[in-house]
Amino acid sequence: MTIKICGLQRPEDADYISEFEEIKYAGFVFFEKSRRNITPERVLEIKKRLRPDIRTVGVFAEHSIDEIIDLAKRAELDICQLHSDESNLDCGKISLPVWKAIVMKDSSALEKAESYTNADGFVLDSDSGNKYGGTGRTFDWQTAESFSRKYFTVLAGGISHENILRAYGIVKPDVVDLSSSVEENGYKSYEKIKQLIHTVRKGENYGN
Repeated sequence: MTIKICGLQRPEDADYISEFEEIKYAGFVFFEKSRRNITPERVLEIKKRLRPDIRTVGVFAEHSIDEIIDLAKRAELDICQLHSDESNLDCGKISLPVWKAIVMKDSSALEKAESYTNADGFVLDSDSGNKYGGTGRTFDWQTAESFSRKYFTVLAGGISHENILRAYGIVKPDVVDLSSSVEENGYKSYEKIKQLIHTVRKGENYGN
């Protein structure tokens, strides 16, 4: 199983996730209204302590395409994750790989996803009432079961150590995305990340 931990804010967060080989993506939130909002300069500081093979993902909402391109360059990102009303044409203007976030209100959301031919992957997230997720709510995973067989899929929304094996077993995503469930008092928790990885490894040992 491949895991993304989103919403890193401190250099020690990089130390926490770098310890576990299952974690291959680190997410940084550039949405100004988020409590996890971060600057490109801070991202560069955190990146110095990331394991070299971990890819960095910028989470963008309410930015113009020019702003996204600029921030991604300044933060030396690997991937752009888009959460607003960007068009398929907009996605094609970004030279980095693009993950388009799709709010899973119902199965019709996947029809919208399929129109994004310039996206390299899709983040399927719950209808959290905001544009960057991280509220701990899930959606009906069975609606994404067939979609994930055809497209690069990142499964997000309310996933924790308690339900990650079930979520993965249903959707079989390429990446499982977590944020608030591995936090304590608003910041990433080493113990919660360790607990998550323990659950994943135990489940994989039993063929789950």
